[in-house]
Amino acid sequence: MHQDPSAPHVVIVPAMGVPSPYYRTLAAALDAIGWTSCTMAARGIDRDTQAPSRGHDWGYSELVEAVADHVFKVRTQHPETPIVLLGHSLGGQVSLGYLLDGGAADGLVLAGASEPWFWHYRARSWGIWALAASVPLISALYGYWPRWGFGGPQPRTLMREWARFVRRRRFPYPSGPLPVGRLHVPTFVLQVEGDMLSVPRSARALARVVRDDDVTWWDYRLADAPDDARIDHLAWAKAPAPAVAALQDWWARERSEVTAG
Repeated sequence: MHQDPSAPHVVIVPAMGVPSPYYRTLAAALDAIGWTSCTMAARGIDRDTQAPSRGHDWGYSELVEAVADHVFKVRTQHPETPIVLLGHSLGGQVSLGYLLDGGAADGLVLAGASEPWFWHYRARSWGIWALAASVPLISALYGYWPRWGFGGPQPRTLMREWARFVRRRRFPYPSGPLPVGRLHVPTFVLQVEGDMLSVPRSARALARVVRDDDVTWWDYRLADAPDDARIDHLAWAKAPAPAVAALQDWWARERSEVTAG
């Protein structure tokens, strides 16, 4: 996979509604620093996957299972290579679900990932609540969440689980309230300045699952974007150089601590 045994393999878990090719620039930036990576298929979005429909449905548990299967394959083929999960938005929730379900990784990146409980969003809270409240009705009407909806198309079970997370603060899988300080894994939280979907309060609420002393926070500021690139909840992955440099520094510190210990 690569010559440097300390260089990780990054498993990119996509955001809701984002096709896997969107992360090619990020993957190339990781490759440029000597890391390897792969992007998991965006089920129902990528061309080689079956679209959601009334007869074809899935939820968070199936996405967590897909991460588990993928990590198992990498571990089997490259047992000495560290694995870092990079979960973007919904992918961060899925990555945490995998770890809370007994999975293991050597590092975790939560990029624009959050607990989307509506009350975190202050002035926009009731608009987000109304969006979540519309999910059961619309998904029942169509049999799935349609393309014109937020993040669509998506399967009805996944969207209903997401909507309960928004309205009731119930983590989809493993289902229930988020535990505090449950996970002991080096974690890098990437927040984009001005991100309207992953606001600081919601990002902190999700990251509390990891022990405080395992969490490194990093803000991608608008002024740091290369060549005046536009960055937001999604677009940072198209201008990833500052984030990848910060990730490289974080990983070097983490590995030096492991070696010193």
